[in-house]
Amino acid sequence: MATTSTRLHGIDLARAVAIMGMMLIHFNEIAGTIPYTGPDWLVWLDGQLEGRAAVAFVILAGIGMSLMSRRARISGTDEARRTVCKALFRRAIVLFGAGLLFHQAWDGDILHCYGIFISIGTLLLFAPSRWLWMLTLLLNAGFLAMFLLFNNHPGWAYDAGWDWDALVYADFWTAKGFLRSIVFNGWFPLFPWLGFMLLGIWLGRLDLGSRSVRRNGMLWGGGIAVAATGASWLLTNRIGPGMLGMPYEFSYALFGRECLPPTPFFVIQSGGAAVFMIALCLGVADRLGDSRGLKPWLVFGQCALSIYIGHVFLFLVPLIYLDCTGYSLWITLPMGAGAILATLLLIVAWHRFFNRGPLEIVIRRLAEPTRS
Repeated sequence: MATTSTRLHGIDLARAVAIMGMMLIHFNEIAGTIPYTGPDWLVWLDGQLEGRAAVAFVILAGIGMSLMSRRARISGTDEARRTVCKALFRRAIVLFGAGLLFHQAWDGDILHCYGIFISIGTLLLFAPSRWLWMLTLLLNAGFLAMFLLFNNHPGWAYDAGWDWDALVYADFWTAKGFLRSIVFNGWFPLFPWLGFMLLGIWLGRLDLGSRSVRRNGMLWGGGIAVAATGASWLLTNRIGPGMLGMPYEFSYALFGRECLPPTPFFVIQSGGAAVFMIALCLGVADRLGDSRGLKPWLVFGQCALSIYIGHVFLFLVPLIYLDCTGYSLWITLPMGAGAILATLLLIVAWHRFFNRGPLEIVIRRLAEPTRS
């Protein structure tokens, strides 16, 4: 979404890393076993990727919104701000509609959530930074309160609407199920996922080209992720079941780092890890400059929307149709890596003739009909 004159290549590289992580997870989910099978260390490592790629995507979207609105924010004029907000609202509407269509084929679609996040994020695009942090805290506190309070209300409990065996949100297309999934217990609910976009909006206000900012991002992001991991383990395995007398399953749900449900330790750990990864990518891209080896991956990141939708129809739908399931991580991870390489070759070939990915062109024309 960044349209600044001096494009930050590290953002494109971070987007490429995120879409690669998402592709690997999707191959594991479709072609693998639930729970995953393989060596314990590989199962653990793969578990650390669950939900993290999506977190990075939402944060990167927030950064893109800030970069897109930077000139309007500096100018301080109401007209410039309205122009940016209108452009973002149009993109949000297009993404929301595209996501609902895509949801017919892919239950875990994030695009319709993107549309909602961007719509709300646009209203806060020029808000003071302290508001962004306060709202992020409130979103996480709100989710935790709903998770605990709704536990004894079958129609609104966190499990409501889910078919956990098939890992699909079964009543998404009902009015109650749609509202519940968007607000509280879907794949990417507003509480607390909107907070990741607000974090991205705040990060985009920083001087991301500065080495000191990147270094602090790596130190703080990595440190927070490590600290959250350790605290989560202690609370889940020692303090919760021991000192607090909680059943292990409840302690795991409350203090764990699973993306479902997205309780505070998942948010803190995954948010910190995403900030670390983005800062690292900014540094790597700055160091490599215009290296020929870097350019294909920048193109990969710039075409993330096309890859996100395309890999489902090119690779995952055929796997489902052919019933290629039940493999261990030793098989699914190389399958995903092969799909990434094939996609990279296709995208680079496409980029020889077009500056944007196929779906990026379509979205741009729908959202900005006056521009080519």
